[in-house]
Amino acid sequence: SEYGQILAPVGFLLVRVWGSQLSTPLLLHVGYHKTATTWMQKLLFVPKYGFQQIAGHKEVHENIVAPHGLRFDPAPMRELIDKGVRSLSNALVPVISSEILSGHPFYGGIGSDVYADRLKQVAGDGRILVSVRSQTKVLVSVYMQYLLRGGTMNCADFFEGKTDFGYNAFRPEHFEYDRLVEYYQTLFGDENVHVVTQESLKADMNAAASDIAQFSDNTQFTGLASEDRRVQAKSYPEYAVGVLRRVNHVQSSTLNPRPIVKIGHTPGGLYKFVGYTMKQKLVERALGNYTPVSDYVQKRFAGHYAASNARLFDLSRGRLDLSEYA
Repeated sequence: SEYGQILAPVGFLLVRVWGSQLSTPLLLHVGYHKTATTWMQKLLFVPKYGFQQIAGHKEVHENIVAPHGLRFDPAPMRELIDKGVRSLSNALVPVISSEILSGHPFYGGIGSDVYADRLKQVAGDGRILVSVRSQTKVLVSVYMQYLLRGGTMNCADFFEGKTDFGYNAFRPEHFEYDRLVEYYQTLFGDENVHVVTQESLKADMNAAASDIAQFSDNTQFTGLASEDRRVQAKSYPEYAVGVLRRVNHVQSSTLNPRPIVKIGHTPGGLYKFVGYTMKQKLVERALGNYTPVSDYVQKRFAGHYAASNARLFDLSRGRLDLSEYA
C-alpha cells in the first residue's frame, strides 16, 4: 500500500503527460469576414482532411459573443469543447471556425479583443488561425455584403461610419490586422498564432492548406482533392450597387425589417432578380469597367493601412507575402 501511495501520483502524472502528447491542440479559426472562411468551413475543416469542427457559429455566438460582460461564464463552452474532443478519434484535429470571433465589420469589429480574452479563458492552450485579405479587396466585399443584408447607405456614408442599423458602424481600424494578431500572440504565444492570406489560397490553395495542417499538427492531411479547390460564386457586380441599394428601400431585410413599402425580402425577390439581370453578359460588357466602390476605397483609404501591413509583416517574421497589400 505504501508503494501504491507513492506510485499512484506518479502514474497519474504520466497519464496526464502521455495523454497531452497524444492529443491534438484545438484549432481556433477567428476570421476575418470575407477571407475564404466559408470555403475553409465547408471544404477544408472536414474529416476527409484530418479536421473535425466541434462547434459552429451558433455555439460560438451563444457562449462567446452574446453573453454580457458581467455574466460571461467560460464553463459552458469548456464543456462543449470537452464533449466534442472526447468524441473524436486521435487522428482528427478539433476545430472551431467562426469569423464572428474577429468582430463584425458592420459594427466596427467591436468586441474582437473581448472575444480573444474569452477564448483564452475557454481554451488557453489552443492554436489561433487568423485569415486576412488585402484591405482594398476586403472593404469592397464587405460593402457588397452590407447591400446583400439590406443596407441602404451609399458606400461613402458606410465607410465614413454613418449608420442606419444601430449605434455602432464601420471603423477602418477593424482591418488593421496587426492589432488583433499581436493581441492573440500576447495571449497565446507567437508560435501559437498563424496568419493565412486569402491571396495565398488563391495563388496555391494546396500549399496554404498544407501550412495550416502543419501548424495544427494535422498528420492526416496529404493534399486537397481537385474538386475541393474551388471558390464560392462571385457576388453581384459593383456597377449594380446603385440599383441594388435602391431596391433595398422597398424590401424587408435584416437591416431594414420594416420598410414603408414592402415588395419582397432581400436577398431574394426583386433584389435577386436585379442582381441576376445585372450579371448578364450584355450588361457586363456595357458597364463592366464601372467600379464605384473600388474607386472610392482606393481613394479614401490610400495609405491608411500601410503602417499596419508593415507591422503585420514584421509580426509574421517576414513569412507573409503581402505584395498585394497597401
